[in-house]
Amino acid sequence: MPFTVGSQVGPYRLLEQLGQGGMATVFKAYHAALDRYVALKVLHPALLEDPNFAARFRREARVVAKLDHPNIVPVYDFNEHEGRPYLVMKYVEGETLKARMKRGPLSPEEIRAVVVAVGAALAYAHRQGVLHRDVKPSNVLLGRDGRIYLTDFGLARMAQAGESTLSMDMIMGTPQYISPEQAMGRKDLDARTDIYSFGVMLYEMLVGRVPYLGDTPYSIIHDHIYAPLPRPRELNPQISEAVERVLLKALAKEPEDRFSSVEEMVSAFLKAWASSPTAQAKVPPAGDMPTRVAEPGPRRSGPEPPVSPEPESLPAPGASTTSPTLPAGPSKASSATEPASPAAAEPSRPQKRRGVGMLGLGVVLLILFGAVGGMLAL
Repeated sequence: MPFTVGSQVGPYRLLEQLGQGGMATVFKAYHAALDRYVALKVLHPALLEDPNFAARFRREARVVAKLDHPNIVPVYDFNEHEGRPYLVMKYVEGETLKARMKRGPLSPEEIRAVVVAVGAALAYAHRQGVLHRDVKPSNVLLGRDGRIYLTDFGLARMAQAGESTLSMDMIMGTPQYISPEQAMGRKDLDARTDIYSFGVMLYEMLVGRVPYLGDTPYSIIHDHIYAPLPRPRELNPQISEAVERVLLKALAKEPEDRFSSVEEMVSAFLKAWASSPTAQAKVPPAGDMPTRVAEPGPRRSGPEPPVSPEPESLPAPGASTTSPTLPAGPSKASSATEPASPAAAEPSRPQKRRGVGMLGLGVVLLILFGAVGGMLAL
């Protein structure tokens, strides 16, 4: 086998296998002359059965190699080894978004960061006439340095030229994230097919699952084409109506009913997300000032539990956490109860004084009545 751990592929030595999919197998490799680790993606041998594949691969590799964006994994090289084509890309230390979601729900700050980064990558690629066609969590890399990348543009096609590419031969991407028009094999695809897949990924981040969970890939594809979208708020009531509207528009069955561009979708989401009670309630703990954020928690937990619906009804404390005088937040919360206490205490002092005065008056009257009675008796 030419591509095995320990083998030499051109100037690259394969060190370990990172993953395997329907299209390719990815290895971590080392380039000795450059003293650099890379990710080497080897295309599946079944693709070689198509006599036109080699030419299309070279054409698509050149297209992908021209993509130069901070949120797109760059392609360094492409070649063939013993008849097997491969791509050489930047090696990103970290984990995929899919692996991160398996560990638990994303924080609102993480969700926002992913949307901004992936949206910027897609918007740039679309301006270059390139579609991704397989946007999904396993193609989003979360680097240890905090950078977020969109990878695997190997299935991309040149939208402007409308030529047959790797992705057209495969007809469809991943069933859980595929757009209805892509699932039907339509060739007149545009940026809105990526918007749909992007919307499915956003749906999963917010709801906790993908929209359609069929038993087979074909049943899932059928649901993407024909089944109504499960309402996000029915599965996760904490999602605001504004955020739900963004998801419903991005996941419309007809492309013309979706956002016209990724920029429009991201802008609509960020506007809805900024006013989302869930985001306001949970974003602070994911911030870069944990010592400041940790202080309000225990103080708020006394009168009310720290659940997301509560901050929705308390906009003032939520707003104070973004103030430059953040530590004053808890004091404001405590001072909110202080005015009520003195206000309630002030009337009680005259009441006590009046009570003492009435008691004294009663004693005096008793003494007077006693004296009067004594005089009468005399």
